[in-house]
Amino acid sequence: MLSMIIDMKKIFTSLTLFTCLFFGLQAQNTTKNYEFRNGLWYDGKGFVKATWFTSNGLLSKKAPSKVDSVIDLEGKYLIPPFGDAHCSSVSENPSAANTLSMYLGEGVYYLQIMGNTQEGRSASAPLMNKPTAPDAVFSNGVITCTLGFPFLEYEGPANKIKNPTLWGERYAELKTSQKMLGNGYWYIDNKEALAANWDKLKMQNPGIIYICLLDVMNNGGKEGKGLSAEVAKLVVKKAHKAGLRVFAQVETAEDLRLGQKLGVDGFANLPGNNWDGTGDTKKFELNDADLKTLVKKKTPVVLLLSHAQAAANKAAVQDFHKKTLKKLKDAGVMVAMGSDDMQRTLRMELNYWFGLGDLDDAWTLQVLCENTPKAIYPKRKIAKFEDGYEANFLVLSDNPLTNVLKSRVQVFKVKNGVLLK
Repeated sequence: MLSMIIDMKKIFTSLTLFTCLFFGLQAQNTTKNYEFRNGLWYDGKGFVKATWFTSNGLLSKKAPSKVDSVIDLEGKYLIPPFGDAHCSSVSENPSAANTLSMYLGEGVYYLQIMGNTQEGRSASAPLMNKPTAPDAVFSNGVITCTLGFPFLEYEGPANKIKNPTLWGERYAELKTSQKMLGNGYWYIDNKEALAANWDKLKMQNPGIIYICLLDVMNNGGKEGKGLSAEVAKLVVKKAHKAGLRVFAQVETAEDLRLGQKLGVDGFANLPGNNWDGTGDTKKFELNDADLKTLVKKKTPVVLLLSHAQAAANKAAVQDFHKKTLKKLKDAGVMVAMGSDDMQRTLRMELNYWFGLGDLDDAWTLQVLCENTPKAIYPKRKIAKFEDGYEANFLVLSDNPLTNVLKSRVQVFKVKNGVLLK
């Protein structure tokens, strides 16, 4: 009888181990040491054959004292995982677990979640920052002026008005609601308001600060827009003093120039990303001096180009995007990729870039693997294969430099030294 129990225990243990391996839920194996041999590893430009070891969740060129398993990669391609630098589809999503699974399946390990509510963060944060799910940094509420953008996007749903076309009709009601003030958004119009709200904002433990600079030179501080230049300067200074990075949403090239002058740490969108294709693009176009400053400061710019899919003149918008992508690439700007879509992952944005045609696959891969993760976590040792860096990577059968979309089809992946199917 005892031997039968022991045999049953062995069978149960084997089945459990098989199940964990099959579904990739191997958090218990984080202390295992692996040798990955005969792989082609991405070096930022191409692929180099090398052998790497993982130990305690980190990469090493030197073999640890004990190797638990040797994995022969048989000439497969290895790249760092991706990031979404403007994620909007997780924190307020009742199906957040499913969306996070989709992100991980696409090879996205890092999320920068902009403008979340505290309720959304409380519900989604426990699902993240572990080997079987992406890591995330939250901005919490958007800082804007009184009745500035995007308060309607919070007050509409909070008042059970989900259809955006009805927000205008019920504007008088919504502008006095303020159910989400101090949560989804903050009204800061002067230094007194900043002083009165800063400690409350800090208590929500934001990972970054998210501000609105929308046609500041003409409409800063006005209803429907964003912060004035004077207040934006105060917010950036206050945030930096507290050790917090600042990302700014902008409307025009002048807004971007102001953001650079104020020392913001990144731009949450490209000027004109919501252009409908009518009129000219002059107020959105970045000049050589803008590009030079962006490169010098290594300031990440999240483009959000796929927003233009509903544009009235789609052909004109796509032409503008093609020219802008080339200009940013040729200048060496730190372009980052983001989705800012309540219902979709990064897939839509990448598909849009690919659909523009003549896409530089090597540069786009660099945007996905290096620029975007570093825009989200600038102080973490990620986005490269170097000694002491986090053991996070995707294993591919095909070379993504011939078609960047091949990077979304993975044989398996590794996160924090854990093997995932």
